[in-house]
Order: sequence, then C-alpha cells, then structure tokens
Amino acid sequence: MPGPEQARQIFIIRGEKLSVSLITGLITFITGTTYTLIAMNLPAAPLGRANEPKIFPVSLGILMIILSFLLIAQEMKKRASKDNTEYEKAVFKIDNHIKSIILTVLNAAIYSFLFVRAGYVISTFIFVGLELLLFSGIKKWKSSALIAIIFSLAIYILFYKLLGVYLPMTPYIWI
Repeated sequence: MPGPEQARQIFIIRGEKLSVSLITGLITFITGTTYTLIAMNLPAAPLGRANEPKIFPVSLGILMIILSFLLIAQEMKKRASKDNTEYEKAVFKIDNHIKSIILTVLNAAIYSFLFVRAGYVISTFIFVGLELLLFSGIKKWKSSALIAIIFSLAIYILFYKLLGVYLPMTPYIWI
C-alpha cells in the first residue's frame, strides 16, 4: 500500500496505477490528434501554393503526437521494469509544480487580455518579465526586466519592421 506521499503522485483508475506523466502523454496525444485534424481542415491559400497555410500547424500537431508517444513509451518502459521502486520515484510530485503552473496560466490569461489593449511590446514585456521572475526569483529582477525588454523589442523589430508582420501597436509610444 503506497504511503500518503505516493498517493498524491499516482492516480489509480480501475485498480491500475497511472502516473502523471502517463496521463499527460494520453492528454497530449488526444490534443495533438484533434489539433492535427482541425489544422488539416484549414482553408486553402487563394494565391500561391494552396496547402502552404497548413504546413506549420499540421507539423506541430504531428510533433505533439510523436512526443506523446515517446512519453507514453517511456512510462510503459518504467512500468515494465522489474524494479517498481524506480517507477515510484520517477513519478513527479504535483505539489511542487502546481503553484508555477497556476501562475503561468494566470500570466498567460493576463497576456492575452493585454495583447490588443496595451500592444505587443508592453504586454510581452509584462509576460516575459513575470515568467522570468517566477522561475529565476525576485532577486534577479533587474536582469529579468532587461531580458524582457530586449526580447520584446527585438521580436517586434524582427517581425514588424523586417518581416512586415502586423503586431498590435502600443498606445502613446507608437511601437
């Protein structure tokens, strides 16, 4: 019988132990398959090569499917090993990562809300800055802010100025 620590790390469905990585692999497979099928139904380009707009999204969906298979195979290999204690140790703890996941999802929601309203540069600066603070700590706030502003401006210059890709303008700054 697993202890209370292991009970949080493993899900039991119909008497079968399922690790978080195995469940993640299954969810990623379903998501990748659905995404690929939807991407294949994108409309054809009116000019040039008709299937050009589908290449990247379909490739991304196929990559998700391949990576999910690799994750599932890795978990099944651990499961089939004779030493189950290694399998029990390999299951990651939800408690250690749940705070970071929730904060990242919240940060992404703020980013999507600000993207059109505040413009690309400011919203991306806030998003990247908060993510860097989350993962590198508050002590490195100066380097996080510097990296965030350089990244935001560099991507803006690359896409908007050099490649001609429209990005939402920042009000009152006109970049």
